[in-house]
Amino acid sequence: MSDKVLAELEQTDVEYRVQVAYRVPVEVIVDLQEGRVDRVVVIDEDIALDHTEGARQESILHPIPSAVAKRATEIAEAGNWPVWEHGF
Repeated sequence: MSDKVLAELEQTDVEYRVQVAYRVPVEVIVDLQEGRVDRVVVIDEDIALDHTEGARQESILHPIPSAVAKRATEIAEAGNWPVWEHGF
């Protein structure tokens, strides 16, 4: 970090560590049997998932029953995510 930037930091009330937020399109692959997140993939295209759908089969992207989709979403939102991959 340059001396100028450090000097500016000293003159403000901003802490040294800050957080930068992004909106990133990701696909989370969950294992329903194990109840865990297997993969997190950052994708470079629009996500066109119908909110009533909730989730799709990984390999063929067909919709799945809503109860299964709900469970998959619960796993994705509660589980630990591994390192993100970029693209399929």
